[in-house]
Amino acid sequence: MTLYIIQSTGEMTECTNKEVALASSNVLVVISHNQKKIYTWIGSQSSPHSKFACARETARLRMELGYKIVNLEESSTNNDFLEAIDEAISAPSGGSATKPRPKTAPVKKETPKAKPKTAPKKAPVKKETPKAKPKKVTQPKEKKEAEPRRYEAKTVKTKIIDIEHIFKQLQVLPPMEDSIRDYILVGDSLFIAPENIDQSDSESKVQLPDGSFVADDYVPRLFLENGKIIAVELWRQT
Repeated sequence: MTLYIIQSTGEMTECTNKEVALASSNVLVVISHNQKKIYTWIGSQSSPHSKFACARETARLRMELGYKIVNLEESSTNNDFLEAIDEAISAPSGGSATKPRPKTAPVKKETPKAKPKTAPKKAPVKKETPKAKPKKVTQPKEKKEAEPRRYEAKTVKTKIIDIEHIFKQLQVLPPMEDSIRDYILVGDSLFIAPENIDQSDSESKVQLPDGSFVADDYVPRLFLENGKIIAVELWRQT
């Protein structure tokens, strides 16, 4: 099967119904072996977590298949994508997201040859070691007690990142031409870029799993203050 609905948890669910798949709340991944393409389809009412999981899965599939990735919004659905869905529905179910690998013949294991018997080794003769002379016992010198060191308390200053201030500064910048801002990276946190980024609510923050994420479908734009990079925007071309 090569038609999948991306859940908000990141799981890929197979789908065989075209009308169910094209719901506005869904995010789809469709693999067309005839066109050598991997389609991503973003519904107009889909969740941000499904979009992020879709980008991660398509990057993984392209590394396995080598196909070209085509990103589509619901408003830009075309005939090539609908033909890819028809191809996916007509494909036999129960398959994986990639083509099956050919089976290889089992490798015969060679039995180890018996080692020739060797004559038993004679036990080595122990040599007597000369007895050590007794050492003279000397009385240890009295050590002076060292005075304890005095440590001065030091305060460590930590810089708090004002995320709302950064969002307000990014809101003033002009958007990139023919592009959509999907994510904003601030410090070690990744946010789904909302339409009005005037506050950092918990719903827009993405909980990233461990591992790597290839963001080659995005164009980064850096935001600097006082010579330091404080934010990175990820823009996707439409």
